Formats: sequence, structure tokens, C-alpha cells
Amino acid sequence: MASLAPDTLLIRALRNAEVHLPPGDLAAQCGLPLSEVHASLARLTAAGFQIESRPGFGCKLLAAPNRLIADDLHARLEDCAIAREIVVFEETSSTNDVASNLGRAGHPGDVAIFAERQTAGRGRFGRKWSSASHEGLWLSLLMRPELPLSHWPRLTTWAGVSVAAACGPKARIKWPNDVLIGGKKTAGILIESATDAAGNAFAVVGIGVNLNQTEFPPELSGLATSLRLAFGREIDRAEFAAALLSELNARLNNLVTDFQSLLTDAEMRSAILGKWIELHSGSEIFSGIAEGLDIDGNLLIRKADGILQRMTAGEISTKPLQSPQ
Repeated sequence: MASLAPDTLLIRALRNAEVHLPPGDLAAQCGLPLSEVHASLARLTAAGFQIESRPGFGCKLLAAPNRLIADDLHARLEDCAIAREIVVFEETSSTNDVASNLGRAGHPGDVAIFAERQTAGRGRFGRKWSSASHEGLWLSLLMRPELPLSHWPRLTTWAGVSVAAACGPKARIKWPNDVLIGGKKTAGILIESATDAAGNAFAVVGIGVNLNQTEFPPELSGLATSLRLAFGREIDRAEFAAALLSELNARLNNLVTDFQSLLTDAEMRSAILGKWIELHSGSEIFSGIAEGLDIDGNLLIRKADGILQRMTAGEISTKPLQSPQ
């Protein structure tokens, strides 16, 4: 607890309290001097937290501001190994770029980088990612996985299952890195890797989730949706951000000790398994039934000639259920 910032400690104490707490009690719970509690209360109020102060009773948190705040996210999490550090930008070009720059500079990792708005968000193959300001969740994790490099492709399965879990029981995974609800894209994942000056490898796991958008650019009409549209209610973005980090963290050890459980979850949530698909890989097109995932999360396609084809990447379009001719 001592390593956490005073504002984080105070937010957590106020969130956990069901009644008003006197500043002295807050100081005792947080292990802070009373003067620091008063200073922290002033900072939080200035930042937009609605804190009721009643003489003789104490303080109670009524509402948090509708934006991402690092101390608030830390306060919602318990021992989150993938986000020892949280950084929130009001605006940046791309959270993946920020994470990559940190990685190349030798940052040890375990940092989560959020942006309220991206000016150059991107998806796979350099495609532009529409990053509506203060409506979605744009996140990148800088990681140095304790896995052989040959197993780093497993990060896609880990991230996909975790994002789908955060999005709810109706979320489905379109291999390799899209999350759909009702057949429409709700979230996307972009994983990149590089090395720092010392030659040590790092991974950047970029995640974009459509949360509160009600409109999309014309080119995405009919193709994308948001959790707000899917569930019919506004999504608390900070609450979702903390839930997503918790889902990712809860499955982190499975990358090393029980990857099969992630594969099982990925297959159960698959939007394509059992369907006749076309997969575009470079200039080639592969057609067949999406049959399953191999031990590293690669897609297995049963082609019309009966041969089982292993695919490591590609763009998929599904066709009506049919038997190969």
C-alpha cells in the first residue's frame, strides 16, 4: 500500500466506504498524515471528483469525473502485474507508438498507456483506426513476456479472450484479432514487437474498444458497433478499463502454465469455427472450413481437397454455411 500514490489510496478508501469517513479515519486507513489527506481531497475535488463533506460525519465519494485518471484506475485494481504503471494522455498520435518508444528506450514494461484521443490510431496493415474522443477505450500495454520468442504469437489469443470476456457473454472472436458483437466489430487488437538498444525484445499489445459511440464514419457503417449500442446504455469507461486490465491480468499466467485453457476459451467464443471461410494471405486466397486452433493459436482450415492448412495470419471473410464442392 505504501508504494501507491496518496490520491490512489484515498480514492480506494472512499470507494470502499459505505458511509462518510472523517479525515482522521481516512488518514489511518491510508497510512497518511492528516495534512496529506486534506491536500489529496483538495486535489481530487479540483480534478472533478464529487466528494461530499459533512461536518461531524466526514467525507463520501459521490461521483468520479467522466474521464480516465491514472490514480482512479490504480484505485480500482488490486495487484495488477501488467499495469504496475498507468499513463493517461489527453491526446497522442498512437498509444502503440508511445509504448514502442518506451520499449526502445529500455523501459522494463508492465505499463498501460491510455489516450482519450488518438490522432493517428492504427489497426493491422497500417489501416487507420477511428478513435472517437472520450467515447472509446484506446490502450497499449508494454510487455516483456517471460516466453520464448517463438511463443509470442500466443499473445493474440490471450488478448482476444480477455477483451471478449470484458465485453460480455455475447462477444465473439473473429480470428485472429477482432472482437464482434452481433457480427459487428466492437474491438480490435494490434500486437507489435521490437528490440531495445541492448537487443532485448519487447511486445506492445494495442487494444481499441468501441464503448459509447452512437455513430461511425461512413466507411464503417454496418460493420462496427459499440457496447453502448449493443447494450442500450452508456458505459462507464473507467470501470470498463479497470475490468479489462483485470481480465488480462487474470489470464497472464495461462500464457506460460496453461495456454490450452486460453485456446479452449478462444474456440468457444469463435465467430468462424465450423464456417466456410475465405482467408486472404498476401496474394493468396485459401478457402475451406475453419476447423480449429493449433497449440499456438494458429487457424486450421480444412480445404476442399481434405488437406488441413495451418494459417498464421490473414484476413477472413465468412460465407453461408455450406459443404465444400
